[in-house]
Amino acid sequence: MSFKATSWAMSQTNLKDPQEKLLLVALAHFLNESTRQCNPSRETLMKTACISNSNTLTKKLKGLEEKKLITVVAGKGRSNNYHIHEESTFTDEVPSRMKHLHTCSTSTFTHEAPPPSYMKDEHRIEHRIEHRNLMSSEQNSDAGEEEHFALTSPEEDTPKPQEPVTKVANRCPIKKFIDIYHETLPMGTPVRTWKSAKRIKIMKARWKELVEDEKCESEEAALSILRDFFINAIASSNFLTGKIPPRNPNDAPFQISLEWILTEGNWDKIVDGHYVNRKKNTPQNNSYPPRGY
Repeated sequence: MSFKATSWAMSQTNLKDPQEKLLLVALAHFLNESTRQCNPSRETLMKTACISNSNTLTKKLKGLEEKKLITVVAGKGRSNNYHIHEESTFTDEVPSRMKHLHTCSTSTFTHEAPPPSYMKDEHRIEHRIEHRNLMSSEQNSDAGEEEHFALTSPEEDTPKPQEPVTKVANRCPIKKFIDIYHETLPMGTPVRTWKSAKRIKIMKARWKELVEDEKCESEEAALSILRDFFINAIASSNFLTGKIPPRNPNDAPFQISLEWILTEGNWDKIVDGHYVNRKKNTPQNNSYPPRGY
């Protein structure tokens, strides 16, 4: 491996295409110091340069040739030979933190070499940092797009603001919910406290269902539908309001509670109309269920 060639490839600031630059770094990594050429397979180049499309690899190699940075010599029944034209730009001066690396022995690569992750020196760290930054900036380049990307990690996308319905659904007004219950169902068991995790969970679940099903974009709209639901589906029911005597004379009449209403099975039965008055000559409320409920 040639540290000079790798350092030279990484310093090519005139390469605006991140894939071309990463490909040049990969070729420089496999450079044979003696022959001044390398011949990694296309699969190795695609893996090292993070290129997933063979056509893209061909395009990027051609781009480097047109910039007179490399020459590709087609191989016969084996990998291509790649010549890197870096001699005229090399000098013996290297960054101070890299000088000691020139005393390291180099390997001769005739086919494929281990990926950079196997290097056991300081250059490995710098190469991996550059490699990671390039990967982040060219995630969409393999689709054949011509846009040029900066050789730095892209900023994280700004979180999109919540849609009005989602925002309302995620903010259950517990006190107002309880107030509507007391207002519309005074015959029910009064709510003294609503602090347990179980009670809060079932109220939030029913509120979310109502808001999303009715597509309420404001809290006021959802509370209006909830009030209509309590009046038309519950307060008008003889059974739910305790007006029907129990079958067993010794039993007390049914008394509704907010927790009973919000329990999933009971809520679904109310919505489905299981407790609507069905006796003859009993006025039916044609507005039930209100707005989809």
